[in-house]
Amino acid sequence: MERDLLIAQTMAFVQSVTGKKPEADTQVAPPSSPVIEFEQFESPVEVAATPRKPPVARSAIREEIEGRVAAFRAHQQRFDRERDKHFNSVLTGIRAAITDPSRASTR
Repeated sequence: MERDLLIAQTMAFVQSVTGKKPEADTQVAPPSSPVIEFEQFESPVEVAATPRKPPVARSAIREEIEGRVAAFRAHQQRFDRERDKHFNSVLTGIRAAITDPSRASTR
């Protein structure tokens, strides 16, 4: 029921905007309640562009955050280097054990 009312209102709006009757209007059953008429609006006035804001001055808080981010990034890079160094040493040991089983270490 609500769907039919919505379709009828939409068709009435299309008709009021275009000035002609829509083709799909013949397929829709007439609504049981009156159709609400919509106001016609003029085309919107062109909106003026908003001025750009000047760049924000660097604050002490911003500099502290950037310093902490840089320190964290350096810390992570150190971990990456240590992980790669450990991986390469383990891989070298495995390769040595494969080629020469007498060099295999027991843990």
